[in-house]
Amino acid sequence: QTYSQDEKAVDFIALAAHELRGPITVIRGYLDVLSDELSETLSANQKELMERLDVSASRLSGYISNILNAAKYDRRVFKIHLVEEKLSNIYTAIADDLALRARTQGRLLSVTIADDLPTIAADRNTLSEVLANLVDNAIKYSREGGQVVVTAAVDGNFVKCSVQDFGIGIPTSVMNNLFGKFYRSHRSRSSVSGTGLGLYISKAVVESHGGKMGVTSKEGEGSVFSFSIPIYSTVADKLASSHNGN
Repeated sequence: QTYSQDEKAVDFIALAAHELRGPITVIRGYLDVLSDELSETLSANQKELMERLDVSASRLSGYISNILNAAKYDRRVFKIHLVEEKLSNIYTAIADDLALRARTQGRLLSVTIADDLPTIAADRNTLSEVLANLVDNAIKYSREGGQVVVTAAVDGNFVKCSVQDFGIGIPTSVMNNLFGKFYRSHRSRSSVSGTGLGLYISKAVVESHGGKMGVTSKEGEGSVFSFSIPIYSTVADKLASSHNGN
């Protein structure tokens, strides 16, 4: 069997990522313990340093998840389990982490996800990674002191979530490449960290939910990334017959 360069790259990186998952989990665990035990004795500057360490470790953990999920998706062994969930609850589980990322990067994060929105058919773990990827991108590509706005609303048979930034925007010429594997814009490749897999696997996760992703952008004014997930009641019967799989 022959493999493309991209496939070989994913295989190698996935192997490395798998080996990194254990150590980064240990590092994050110790950081949590240290933050709790030293909270009363740390100065303001030291607390800020601990927060930056926490954010960096969390981002690295996110990169590892993206790499491993992308490898599974490309091998058609990517599995999700869809159950009835509230989008607000999924966001709440990662809210503190994303708020910390925004704060340490000097961004203003505004989140409005109503608790009374219809429930969705979702896999909590992978959909939370989509939210984290989109908010993280908005933080990275916006300006110091800039605002990142997360909203959600009913859109037909879907709940649509949008993540808006007011940053550098995306040139029309590269819009078609955004969701490609390993794609990094030449304008940001040297200044913004990342694997180039975040949007690729986010789109894969959303489509595995039976949803869709979209983006609108104006160069120099910002971007809006959105994803739509089916309302649970509209797919409940189909899920029951497919054992809640993607």
